[in-house]
Order: sequence, then C-alpha cells, then structure tokens
Amino acid sequence: MIKHTRVRQLCFLAIFCTISIILNYIEMLFPVYLGIPGTKLGLANIVSLTILLCFGFKYALGVALLRIFIIGITFTNPYMMIYSLAGGFLSISIMALMVKTHLFSNIVVSIVGGVSHNIGQLLVAFVFFSTSAFIYYLPYLILLGIVSGTVVGIIAQIVYHKIKRHIIG
Repeated sequence: MIKHTRVRQLCFLAIFCTISIILNYIEMLFPVYLGIPGTKLGLANIVSLTILLCFGFKYALGVALLRIFIIGITFTNPYMMIYSLAGGFLSISIMALMVKTHLFSNIVVSIVGGVSHNIGQLLVAFVFFSTSAFIYYLPYLILLGIVSGTVVGIIAQIVYHKIKRHIIG
C-alpha cells in the first residue's frame, strides 16, 4: 500500500510540474505589459502554492526548482534563471512558514509569496548591478506582488479545494 501511495504522489507531482511549465511558457508567449519589462502574473505559482498545501515545502520547492531549471535552459538565459531561483526560493520558503502556522488564509499566503518573490528578484538585481537605484521599483513591485498574489491565491484556493480529496484523501 505504501508503494502505491508513493507512485500516486509521484504521478501527481509530475502532472503538477508539467502544468507549471506549460503555464510559465504560456505567459512567455503572451506577455502582459505590467509597467516593468519582464513582469508577469506568475501563473505557474498557482501550482507551487497548490503543491505546498497538498504535499509540503520540499515538494513545492522541488517542483518549482525543476520548472525554473527546465524553462531556464530551454527558453531563457542563465541570468533570468538566477532571478527566478531567488524569487522562487524566497517566496516558497516564506509561504511554507506561513502555512505551517495555520494563522493565514491561503490567499494572504499567496500575496506574501508574490511580494517576497519580487523582493527576492530585486535583491539579485542589487547584487548583479551593485547599485541601490532599483529601490525605486520596490513600491511598484510590492503592488504588483499584491495583485498577482491575489489572483494566484484565489485560483490556487479553488484548485486546492477541488483536488485535495483526490490527493490527500
């Protein structure tokens, strides 16, 4: 029975990983200009939050890192991959801590994840360019993180409630 459960879990994670890659690719094909070049809603984070809620931190981080790596080597460049890794690691880590406390709704967790993702990427820009000039983007990136985090959180909440009984039992 344990082997069956493990195979089932692995299948769900593979499907989620594939969906996150597809969502990321779709956002690359149809960019929505949000005021700063390269910004996007981060629809693949729907999958990251759903995995975090269903399977926990290590699986959410693993799938996110795999998605970032596959997208990075296939469609972008090493610099973009570093930005994505920083944002993804920071946001999933903070969201995992919030989920563990059971004090916050999934939408609030997602909003904080969106903001922290942008802050993680901003920190990489500070390091790469050795300038604090990017600090002027911070208010806009916080607002963008709130908006995208809300959208991602609402969708992830719906997905989670639809699939949790199939995954968790």
